[in-house]
Amino acid sequence: MGDIIKRHGGYTLRFYEGGKRRTLASHQTSYADARRMLLEIEARVARGEAGIVERKAEPLTVAELAERFLAEYSRPRIKDIDRYRYGARMSLNRVVPLLKGRADQVTSGDVAKAREVLRRGCAPATARLSLNYLATVFSWAVKEKLLEKSPCVGVERPQAEGSLDFLSKEEIRRLLDAVDAAAALDGAGRMLRVAVQFALYTGMRKGELLGLRWIDLDLETRRLTVARSYKRAPKGNKPRHLRLPALLIPLLHEWKKECPRSSDGVLLPAGKQGGAMSGQAMLGLPKVWRAAGLREVAHPFHILRHSFASHYVMAGGNILALQKILGHASIEMTLVYAHLAPDFLEGELDRLKF
Repeated sequence: MGDIIKRHGGYTLRFYEGGKRRTLASHQTSYADARRMLLEIEARVARGEAGIVERKAEPLTVAELAERFLAEYSRPRIKDIDRYRYGARMSLNRVVPLLKGRADQVTSGDVAKAREVLRRGCAPATARLSLNYLATVFSWAVKEKLLEKSPCVGVERPQAEGSLDFLSKEEIRRLLDAVDAAAALDGAGRMLRVAVQFALYTGMRKGELLGLRWIDLDLETRRLTVARSYKRAPKGNKPRHLRLPALLIPLLHEWKKECPRSSDGVLLPAGKQGGAMSGQAMLGLPKVWRAAGLREVAHPFHILRHSFASHYVMAGGNILALQKILGHASIEMTLVYAHLAPDFLEGELDRLKF
């Protein structure tokens, strides 16, 4: 009897033929299909036929190619393959539906048209990320000899926005007034007030806010542990430990009294069955944003994170401390805020005297 081994998200078959052990990557996405394939091979071997029959592979659609990539692709430098595949699937889901038909018939023109659709519906950085993953899919397919060439070669990708957008103090005051008005109406508004205040005073990402649990907070010692993003580990795959701003303590005490109970004890339980929410959840922020008369932005929660970091630096905050607060993996990511520091380059051009 042969063996079925799960490896790199797929299934490898081991069987004996002519007294020798053979190994074959099944390219099946389920254990049941892999077992069925193994039984067919062993039946041929028992009849004295060749165990492995060379079959002409059916042409893959772009969607099928993407699914195979997500099941089989792996690299040693990827530390958490499950997290990588989760992010890859989120990005590919934006672009793959735009490419119909067989993968070997997709042209550079088709990819360019998909890029333009993405640019109209997504932020430049989001469109670029989706196209980067698509290019990886096709490059992998060429390496695996599933395709002869990649249609992504030579297709320009959108450039990420160079300017850093954040709210002014006057805009933040208008937003907080609108949030307070919503909080006076119902519990959903009060939940939004907690989320907005948290984002503005800690700079946490939306996923970190929606994954935050009461056990991650200690209101007496003002301890804050950022341990999750939604239901997964945060970026960097390790938690960070912060000190709760004193201004948030009364708000949290008040919210704790009426916070709905949830299965995982989250601070903002508005998802299904009261649990942590997905990336699509907005807690009603866009509606309040419009009520405040603020300019339209693609990602309002992320603008709150930028607003925290920008005003922190303008208030004289330390750039190295900001890196730790935001959870950036490298200081280069944090240095985009450096030009806002009051002493940035101050007097540097007066150093020289001729």
